Amino acid sequence: MLIIITAAFGLAGYWCHCYRQMADERPVVRALKLQNQRQEAQIQQLAEQLAGFKQQMASLSAFNRKLRAMANLEMPKSRDDAFGVGGPEASAGGPGIRLTSTVRERQLQAMRRDLSQLAAEGEAEQQVQRQLAKFLHERRSILAATPSIWPVRGWVTSGYGYRVSPFTGKRQFHSGIDISTRRGTPIKAPADGVVTFAGVEGGMGRMLVINHGHGLVTRYAHLHKFKVKVGQKVKRGQVIGLVGNTGRSTGPHLHYEVMLSGATTNPRNYILE
Repeated sequence: MLIIITAAFGLAGYWCHCYRQMADERPVVRALKLQNQRQEAQIQQLAEQLAGFKQQMASLSAFNRKLRAMANLEMPKSRDDAFGVGGPEASAGGPGIRLTSTVRERQLQAMRRDLSQLAAEGEAEQQVQRQLAKFLHERRSILAATPSIWPVRGWVTSGYGYRVSPFTGKRQFHSGIDISTRRGTPIKAPADGVVTFAGVEGGMGRMLVINHGHGLVTRYAHLHKFKVKVGQKVKRGQVIGLVGNTGRSTGPHLHYEVMLSGATTNPRNYILE
């Protein structure tokens, strides 16, 4: 009987000791649990940010490819080696020691790989941006001289190419486009250039000619009034004249031509708007 009582007191004492130990450790456990929750939230937030960065990088890469295609630049060499991953997984325990892989560890490993890949992609895209910036800087004079906007808004009543003449009824080549609009409508320069002619030219009536350099020349016929003079430099979008009905014309409109190296070409091929 004495043995049983002694054992009971001993067991009760052991339970009391365990309870006190658990009570002492409870704040630590609670703190560790809160820390774990904060870390999980941070990992989730970082994962979402990484996903956003990857999407932005993909959009930037696609945009760069479009710009390179427009600029007729060669695509960079394959960068598969820059994005390759492999080798044994890192272990904090040293060579030959494999720690237990938890969900959090796997998440962190995946995030490290994503960060490494994004860093490589970012450097590659920066190189592409530098190449594009250099190209555009070298070609900016050509871009500024390209007649890329409509000189006037209206209805295209006659296109470039062969047509039936409204005066003779015969088939003949039309060297520009006719844009019908009201008399006095402002005409804007479609690109930077220098005015080389402003006067009367037979059936063209009052005609204006702008030399844009690089072999590009634009001509504007049937004008009502000039707003620039010979030798004047003009900028894209600047008003250069007013629509009229002078010369051989059936009504107020602008006859617009684009010439490349002395030969007429379809103005629509240059208009980007």
